[in-house]
Amino acid sequence: MTTTFLDGVQLRPVRLPDNCPFRPVGLALGSGNLALQVLVTSHTAKPNTLTLRSVWRARHGQRGSPLILVVLYGGKAALCGPAGDDPPPYLDVDRGQAERICLEALDQPNRHAALRCLMAALPTVETPLAGVRNEGFLATHELEFGARQRPEWASAGERARPILNQRGDDLLRALGFQIDQFNRTTSILRAGSDGQKVAVAVLLRQDESPELQSDRFSGLSPVTYAMDIAGRERLPYVVVTQGARIRLYPLTRKGVGQRGRTETYVEINAYHLRDDDAALLWLLLSADALVEGGTIDLLLDDSQRYAGQLAKDLRDRIYRLVVPELAQGIARARGLDKPSAQDLADTYEMAMTVLF
Repeated sequence: MTTTFLDGVQLRPVRLPDNCPFRPVGLALGSGNLALQVLVTSHTAKPNTLTLRSVWRARHGQRGSPLILVVLYGGKAALCGPAGDDPPPYLDVDRGQAERICLEALDQPNRHAALRCLMAALPTVETPLAGVRNEGFLATHELEFGARQRPEWASAGERARPILNQRGDDLLRALGFQIDQFNRTTSILRAGSDGQKVAVAVLLRQDESPELQSDRFSGLSPVTYAMDIAGRERLPYVVVTQGARIRLYPLTRKGVGQRGRTETYVEINAYHLRDDDAALLWLLLSADALVEGGTIDLLLDDSQRYAGQLAKDLRDRIYRLVVPELAQGIARARGLDKPSAQDLADTYEMAMTVLF
């Protein structure tokens, strides 16, 4: 039902441009001067890009306010905007994902922040793992394919979808954590019926970065500060939250990318997840995931096996297919019609030099 889009947001009556094929649902306004406009409409079928752009231009009229045109159809959404002479259209967007992106933009303090938010979020709707950032922690193959084969996938999705609009501590509690204040800037997360300590958590303000030094964290970056505490408390993870964004750093296990501790993490922006991918939030970042032997351990084990097999397969293909071709080419270039044992050894060394 189109009337449930942007539930909880006041939608004002709106008149669409003449000859517009879409049916008006309502207009939502952001904050500040020349505030963001989100024009919600519906249609009986998937709109084409020419019509989307035409309606967007007619409504925008070269005004200073950024505009997102939303067309709801058949359980999907099409988006166009928010600015420019030729705004990009996005078709077949997950409807829940489209709604959360619009809500996030409408929640910004002014049009400039709303534009930054949309410019970062909208291109991700066309990526395979929208809302997920994996930096050397897990195998991307495991996130795209392996996790979906797990027996917990369906139930994890059912538990995660209702909480995708939550933020900060509310999101952590919805993910099953008990939160104990540790000091002025950090908390301890507990999981399971026995209240097992599993992570140090940091709740960032919107103007803070996990990697940049801050006076609030004794001149350290928030993640370095939290890792120092996690090390002293012998906890395996650091969790950094900022709005709907949650980032997980492992301390006691290496990621598949073999990077430094502060460079290894997986992050989910719950607002940007597709409804069909909501299970990833629960499998990666819930209390069930972080307990010893939880789903994050299982996914990391599978990732390491996949990465190891991938490296072996690549090594086998290089030595079976690439090195012989290189060696033969070098031998021809050297004019070795009847190479001696030393010629062959030198040619092999040359091939390896070229390869590496």
